[in-house]
Amino acid sequence: MQPDQQRAELRFANASIRGIVTTVGDRMVDFVAEAPSMGLSEADVARLQRAIGLNRRQIVSGDETTSDLCAHSARRLFEGCGISPQDCQGLIFVTQTPDYAAPATAISLATRLGMPITSLAFDMRLGCSGFVYGLATAFSLVESGLDRVLLCVGDVASKFVDPTDHAIAPIMGDAGAAILIERRPSASSFQFYSDGSGERALIIPNSGVRKAPEDEGMPQLMHMDGASVFNFTLQRVPSMITDILEFGAKEPDAIDYFVLHQPNKYILKNIQKRMKVDDARLPSDTQSVYGNQNSASIPGTISGFLSDDYSSRRLTSLFAGFGIGLSWAAAIVETDAIYAPATFTGIKD
Repeated sequence: MQPDQQRAELRFANASIRGIVTTVGDRMVDFVAEAPSMGLSEADVARLQRAIGLNRRQIVSGDETTSDLCAHSARRLFEGCGISPQDCQGLIFVTQTPDYAAPATAISLATRLGMPITSLAFDMRLGCSGFVYGLATAFSLVESGLDRVLLCVGDVASKFVDPTDHAIAPIMGDAGAAILIERRPSASSFQFYSDGSGERALIIPNSGVRKAPEDEGMPQLMHMDGASVFNFTLQRVPSMITDILEFGAKEPDAIDYFVLHQPNKYILKNIQKRMKVDDARLPSDTQSVYGNQNSASIPGTISGFLSDDYSSRRLTSLFAGFGIGLSWAAAIVETDAIYAPATFTGIKD
């Protein structure tokens, strides 16, 4: 970026995370067991397990949607925080797998949860960066006057991949997270980036009203250019982390946890090596246990591996999401003993 370019940067002083809950699909899929259906040999399986950490993932077993997973998380969140849905004035739903192309799923989700008709509700169509974008939007609404906003993020990614495509199917998991944001003094910093020239690196062709000639005959399933995504990640993410630390006036040692989007272990280990961050502060096992949770992978990592720490003490975290779009964003956020139970598996309502 040129020195004279203006950055998309935000600071907040009166918005804070009260709680985080994540629900994953109820079906555990073992990579070794599904490999034959993808035409993978034992040697292929061993190589992929070693290289990118493929192991297992959680997906929905029936017709559950992202909003169903998020509704389950939200109900557990309200209960755990001792908050009534009537005390929330807004709902933001970040997903690539809404219930319908129209109307916005957030509106029906708010009604299902029992939020008042005087609350705002809208969808955001973002993926891997979506948690950070959604969190900043929720913080903005609270800083501007609302008392509480519910942020719901996630995807049922198993529904937009070809189950026989070994390049992408064994990576994807299904998850829906709910995050409660409320007005309370707390310092945070955000940065955002986007580059539409890379839109075809991760794309679901023929899924909207644009019919591109190059997509003629292609199914409405996710297509990934793995090499482009990998190169983008290593080119953009380490420098973004350096920049958000500078903008937030934090030294790396002041960050308790670097919670990054979890595409696969190989990418995260390369970022970690470049950033010189130790294993204890940069978790990287989410994709190997739950699958790539898309916009839910940052809250999903907290629920899956860091719930005890986030529930019990004050922390300074660096969140970073990056991927489809291409879009990437980072934040430095303070939390203090929030409600953060371990991951829920399946909808138990």
